[in-house]
Amino acid sequence: MTRVCPKPTHMIGGYAQLAYGFNYYGTVGSNRDEFIMIRKMKNINWLDDEDRDQVQEAKK
Repeated sequence: MTRVCPKPTHMIGGYAQLAYGFNYYGTVGSNRDEFIMIRKMKNINWLDDEDRDQVQEAKK
């Protein structure tokens, strides 16, 4: 018998893609070669004010 230690971050989104094997700790092979790039944005525009303006104009 082997112990299974799933990482919670691998189950985000409801996919729970785990590879089963003896003493294996990680995702399936198709996810091993993925990478992301994160960069800081200078200005974040959430567009909240535009939606409020449209709703208020519709009520008039």
